[in-house]
Amino acid sequence: MGAFITMLRNVIVFVALALPGFLLVKTGQLKAEQSGALSKLLMHVGMPFLILSGTINNLSFNKELLLILVTTALVGAAYIFLTFFLSKPLTVGEKNEKTRGMMRFCAVFANNGFLGIPLAIAVFGADSAVFTVLIILNIITNILMYTLGVYLISGDKSRINLKKAFLNPVLIAFLIGIALNLLHVKDHVPELSTYSTHFSNIVTPVSMTILGMKMGTVHFGKIFRSAKLYYVALLKLVAFPLAIVGVLVLARMFFPGGIISKDIMLGFFVAFAMPTAGLASTFADAFDGDTENAVSLTLGTTLLSIVTIPLIYLLIA
Repeated sequence: MGAFITMLRNVIVFVALALPGFLLVKTGQLKAEQSGALSKLLMHVGMPFLILSGTINNLSFNKELLLILVTTALVGAAYIFLTFFLSKPLTVGEKNEKTRGMMRFCAVFANNGFLGIPLAIAVFGADSAVFTVLIILNIITNILMYTLGVYLISGDKSRINLKKAFLNPVLIAFLIGIALNLLHVKDHVPELSTYSTHFSNIVTPVSMTILGMKMGTVHFGKIFRSAKLYYVALLKLVAFPLAIVGVLVLARMFFPGGIISKDIMLGFFVAFAMPTAGLASTFADAFDGDTENAVSLTLGTTLLSIVTIPLIYLLIA
């Protein structure tokens, strides 16, 4: 029960960070559209430096770490591809193509960067294997979001941009971090570590401020009266994460000496039990998707995750 309370308290604190953004929009001090500038700050500064800081400071490269990285990347990619294909028959009842694509996107892609990584640091620490798993899964998620995700939202394969997928700021930051780590730069220039840590600290408050600003423009009664929300939330927050955790638990049972440790299992839980990726509405705007449902499903799954994340964690902790 202690583990449940710890996770619950952290999730509540994280979601409560959305309150200033919500109040600033409600009182007219800010407009919701201004969150776009904060999103760019988050994507091009906050997240890259979070990955860079973690890679420089918390990874010790050896054969075991390499095995963890490869295993995590393969299992993470397999999970996203599997849920991508499963989401098609599971949303066949929705006749509107744009809405169906958005429902699939929201069921598959998680907010494991803006919310999952900071939550893992708060609960498990930045030096845990959970954090390492989250870094790799965030990179895999970003690559597939710019390919499979773009296709789901736009319905047009020609809109997929492989250059953006593989040259995204998170992957570049990870590769730079590996190089700096192997060169032991932080031992010779510790200020670089301090510099990157300062910027990495903006991720959680800025991402939740953006969420709060979007919350300031929606009608909560309408969101929570939507059957689509509860169906997508059931898939995103319960069914899909329980499935991957269940597979990993079985793998540990049948291969007790294998690479799947409890930390790796918890890393997958944190990554994929998170609510819908915050980029859903950004992608909807950019690729002519269903913006209305992007916002409502993102906000709705985020609020519902206050309950689902601690409950699922209680089952596996």
